[in-house]
Amino acid sequence: MVATAESIRKERAAHAAPSHIALVVAASESVAKRIESYLRNAGHPVRCPWATDLEDVEDALRGGTPDLLICAEGLQTAPIKDVIETVRRQMPDLPVLVLKAQFTPEDRVAALACGASDQVSDEDLRHLRHLELVVLREITQHSRLRELRSLRKRLAEFEARHQQLLAGTQDAVAHIQEGILSDVNPAFAQLLGYTQPDLQSVPLMDLVAPDHQPKVKEYLKLLLRGKNEGKPLECCLLHKDGRRVAIHARVTLTAVEGEPLIEMLIRSETPSTVHTVAGTAPAMKGRLEFFEALASAIAAASQQKDQRAALLCVVNDFTATEERLGLHDAAEAVEQLQNWLQDRLAPQDQLFRFSTHEIALLLSRNSGAEIIEFGETLAREVGKQIFNTAGHEVQLAVTVAAYPFVGSEDAATLTAELVRDTRKLSGKGGSQFANLGPTAKTSLQEREEARKAEMVKKALEDNRLKLAYQSIASLEGDTRQHFDILVRLIDENGKELHASEFIGAAEKFSLIKAIDRWVTARALKIQAKRDTAQQASSLFVKLSQDTLKDAESFIPWLGEQLKQRPLRPGEIVFEMQELVVQNHIRKTRLLTKALIEMGAQIAIEHFGIGSNSAQMIEHIPMHFVKFHPSFTANFNDKETHRKMVELMESAKNKQIKIIVSHVEEANVMARLWQMGVNFIQGYHVQEPEVVLLSADVRM
Repeated sequence: MVATAESIRKERAAHAAPSHIALVVAASESVAKRIESYLRNAGHPVRCPWATDLEDVEDALRGGTPDLLICAEGLQTAPIKDVIETVRRQMPDLPVLVLKAQFTPEDRVAALACGASDQVSDEDLRHLRHLELVVLREITQHSRLRELRSLRKRLAEFEARHQQLLAGTQDAVAHIQEGILSDVNPAFAQLLGYTQPDLQSVPLMDLVAPDHQPKVKEYLKLLLRGKNEGKPLECCLLHKDGRRVAIHARVTLTAVEGEPLIEMLIRSETPSTVHTVAGTAPAMKGRLEFFEALASAIAAASQQKDQRAALLCVVNDFTATEERLGLHDAAEAVEQLQNWLQDRLAPQDQLFRFSTHEIALLLSRNSGAEIIEFGETLAREVGKQIFNTAGHEVQLAVTVAAYPFVGSEDAATLTAELVRDTRKLSGKGGSQFANLGPTAKTSLQEREEARKAEMVKKALEDNRLKLAYQSIASLEGDTRQHFDILVRLIDENGKELHASEFIGAAEKFSLIKAIDRWVTARALKIQAKRDTAQQASSLFVKLSQDTLKDAESFIPWLGEQLKQRPLRPGEIVFEMQELVVQNHIRKTRLLTKALIEMGAQIAIEHFGIGSNSAQMIEHIPMHFVKFHPSFTANFNDKETHRKMVELMESAKNKQIKIIVSHVEEANVMARLWQMGVNFIQGYHVQEPEVVLLSADVRM
C-alpha cells in the first residue's frame, strides 16, 4: 500500500498533524511512489495515491478532499488542460502542479497560463527539493484558503441569522456610522412612525428633539472615546407626526471592516406576543384535562385509521432559567413557547400545560413517520426562537418525546412512562427528540432501515461508494499482495459509513446484489489499471447470498465485464461464507465452476462452523479457506485447536491455502506460522487502508 499501517498507527498514536493528500496523475505508479518516498523521508506526512486518467481524477475529487494535484505532462488519458478544467469545476481552489522531467521558463509560463500553480520535476534530487518546497507552499496556501472559505461561510450565516433576529425582535435597533443611520429594523422604524426605507441614510440628529441634541452629541463623543462607562442613553426622539418619544437605549460601539459602528438598542416596553391561529389565544388546559383527553383518545384509537400519539415537551434545566431570568420572566418565556407550539398544531390536535415547564400534546397524523418528523422539527426549531420578556431575550432548549398508541394501552401507565423517560432525557441537556413505546421502537427501526436503503440506492446512482483494503499478509514470503476489499458509503453530507452501518438495510431491501456488482466492477477496473504496477495483487471480493442465489444472472453479467480484458491468474478471488454455501450447494457449484473458467479464484470465509466443513472441501472447488473469527478468539481452547488442525490438514491435502483472520496478538501469529497457516489478517497485521480519494486509487 502507499502508506504503511505502521506509519498510520504512529501518526495517530502521537496525535501528529494528519497526513496531506497529493494526488499524482501519471502513467506509472513508480512516479507517485518516488514523490511520496522523498516527501516522507524529508519529514512531511504526505500520501500520494496514484491515478492514471481523467475518470480517476473526477472520482477522486468527488469522493474526497485532496490538498494538491500533481499531473504529469503528455498523458493522453489525462491532458493537462482537461485535468485543470475538471479541477476548476469540482474543487476550484485545489492547486495543480504540472510534472515534467525537464522544463524551460517558457514551459513554466505555459503551465501558469493554463491555470496551473507551478511546474515541477522529479528528475533528480535538486528537482525533488524544488518540488518539496513548492508542494509545502501550495498545501499551506490551500489549507489557509479552505479555512478562509469556511470562516466566510460561517460569517455569512451569522450575519443572515443576525439580520433575521433583528427583523423579528420587538426591540428597536438602529446602526449608526459617522452620524448617519446605516440600518434600522422594523421595530425602530415603527417606533417613530416610519418604514425602514424612509430612515436609510438619515442623520441621527434629524430624529433627536432639538433640546436633546447637545446631550446626545456629547454622549456619542464620549462613547467614541471609550469614556461613557456603559451608561444608557436617555433622550427624546421625534415621531413622524411631530410628537416626542422618550427612549431609554443601550448603546454599544463596535466596528465593521475597520470603521466604527454604533448600535442603539431600545427595549420594547411590552412583552412580545406570538400570533395564534386565526388570532385567538390557545385554550388553557391543564394536567387533569390531559389525563381525560388521553384516555378518550386511546379508547377511540382502534377505530381510527390515523396514528395517534401523546407528546411531552420539557424545557431543559428550567431551574437555572428561573435563576437567570427571574420567576416572572421564566414563566412568561414558557407561556410564549406554549403559544408558539399552538401555532404549529393541526385543528384536530390538542395542547395542555402539564406543569410549570412541561407542555403535553395529543397528535393525530397519517403515519408514525409524520409524528416523528413533527417531533424532530419541534425539538430543532424551538432552539432557534428568541422569546422576548419584559427584561430579557431568551432562547430555550427543549426535549420532545412521542408515545404512539394503538388503543390497547393504559393511559396512566403510558403517561408515567412518557413523563419518566422524557424527564430523564431532558436531564442530559441539548435539544433532542425521542420516540417511546413498543410500537414506536418497531416503527422507528423500520423507518431507519428504509432511510438507509434509500441512502444506499441514491449512493449507487451517484457513484458514492468507495473501497478500502485490508492486507492479507503472507507467512511464507509470497511477494504477491493480497487484499480483502471492504466497501464504504459516502452519505450526502460527506460522512463515510462502514458496511455494518448500511449492509443490513441493503439486504432487506434487495440492494445487496447491486452493491456486489458495483464492487466487482470496480475491482476489475482497478486490476486493469494496475497493468503497469510493480507488484501483482489479488483482490478478495465478497459475494452475498443474494448474488449466489442469482448465479444464473451474475455469470453472464461478469462475462460481459471481462470481454475487454480477461482476468489474469490470481487477480480476483471471490469470497462466499460457508453457511451460505452450505444452504445453496447446487448454486455454488454452478457459480464456482463458471468463475474458475473465467480465471477467478474461490475462497470460503467464516469457515469451520458449518455442519459439514470437511465434506465441503471435498465437493466445492476452492483455492482459499478463511477460518471463522471464533477460531482466533478461542485459539487456546483445546477442542477448537484440534478441530482447526483437522480442517487445515484436509485443506492442505487439496492444495488449498489457509487464511486466519482477526489476529491481534504476536504470539498467536507465531503459533499460526508453526502450524503451517499460509496467510493472516487483522489489526495486528494491518488496519484497513481507507482510500480517502477514490475507489481506483492504487495500492
